[in-house]
Amino acid sequence: MSKTVELVSLASIVPPPNHEVSGGFTAIVDGKQVRVRAVLERTVVIEHHEGGERSVVRKDNCMVKPSAVAFVPGNPNNGVGPRQWRRLPGKPPAPATGK
Repeated sequence: MSKTVELVSLASIVPPPNHEVSGGFTAIVDGKQVRVRAVLERTVVIEHHEGGERSVVRKDNCMVKPSAVAFVPGNPNNGVGPRQWRRLPGKPPAPATGK
């Protein structure tokens, strides 16, 4: 007998309070298995198994097994957590320190 694994969109995964989704798990994009390297606000950085090329896809297109998704503690004061790559639009610049 084969065991069927139900895949869900990564966009439907809700992390626990004060946590965010971590990279480092396997997903299916366009019917092909890929490795999730980083999870951003609306997109995911994936690495293709053939050739190791990386690309960005929408979370809606990334299908995962819910039990495979890992979470890391986030920092709610930084907007998108500790791995914030760029300043979010409309967010004021950090205050200057020193004289």
